[in-house]
Amino acid sequence: MPCIVSFVVLLVLSAFSARHRKLLKKSWGCVTRRVTLRACDSSFADDVKTSLLAPLALRVPRLVRPASAALTVATWVTVLSLLVSALVVARGGLNLLAYGTCDRQNPQACLLTAEACTVAADEPGFWESLTRGDVVGAVRNEATSLASTVSTIPGRFRTWDAADHTPAYASFSGGYREGLPTVLEVLDPGCVFCGRLYRNIAESGLSERANVTFIAYPILREGEPQFASSMLIARYLTAIRVVEGEGGPAADPTDWAVLRHLFTGERPDGLGWQVWFNDLASPAEAEAQLQAWLAEAGHDAATVAEIAALAASDRVADLLAASRVIVEDEIRTVTIPTLIGGGGLHRGLVSVDRLRSMP
Repeated sequence: MPCIVSFVVLLVLSAFSARHRKLLKKSWGCVTRRVTLRACDSSFADDVKTSLLAPLALRVPRLVRPASAALTVATWVTVLSLLVSALVVARGGLNLLAYGTCDRQNPQACLLTAEACTVAADEPGFWESLTRGDVVGAVRNEATSLASTVSTIPGRFRTWDAADHTPAYASFSGGYREGLPTVLEVLDPGCVFCGRLYRNIAESGLSERANVTFIAYPILREGEPQFASSMLIARYLTAIRVVEGEGGPAADPTDWAVLRHLFTGERPDGLGWQVWFNDLASPAEAEAQLQAWLAEAGHDAATVAEIAALAASDRVADLLAASRVIVEDEIRTVTIPTLIGGGGLHRGLVSVDRLRSMP
């Protein structure tokens, strides 16, 4: 082990002083022998220790033995630190390639893609598990996370077809038109960047050139929605799709009218509807407003009641669970919004100029 640590140290020192280069060459020979599973030249370790302990031996000989033991411990600590650092860097690089963030457990802390809301992993991280005393769980979760990351990387280089990932009862902005390509957005009704992407899509005219649809995906934190009304809105959007889409995609889908209100509209007091739903609305107030929008879209009281009952049903819960499987197991994104269009997977907020180049 001293040869590995010494090589790293001497490599740096040799850049500034030629007198260390002879020892650097010897340390490299020792490292290559270690890598090929051969015994290291024992004289090198002695040379390193002698050069470090010789001044101490001349001044305080009785401290040489404890200093030698301390040097051995320091060597092992340094080696372990180097190994851990290398593993952390490697894991961060793989996560960055797979997900656009170097920290899968806390994506927002290391997000290097566009502006976005992020989905944190449910399982505790390696260090968190260790602090809890769960060594087995720490190793198991780390291995599982690494395997998932590695298996996700190839998907970032393939051609994506949004039609392969559209959920059941999908609706399309302006109605479905034969012959046009499909564009799919994964959105959380409470995420402000989803609202901005909605407005960018409208400005770019993408909905006129493609069949644009979406998956409602409320981001969860420890089993609860990150945004207060997201799950309720997602349930209503899904129920609307079922009621209106039993005979096929609706020509003028109401769920898109709800998104338009949510992402572009304001209350009479000037407060944006999305902010109100996220921060101020009680569950009863949020549901009443959704039903008011249904009535405004032309649904009678009986249809509004049917949609409300369906929104609270197991059927809609199952459909949302199936959509969650698409997002987490097929698309494998931790970035909301995520857009599939033009043959690519686009994480985070997509600019108007980029949307104009699609599909």
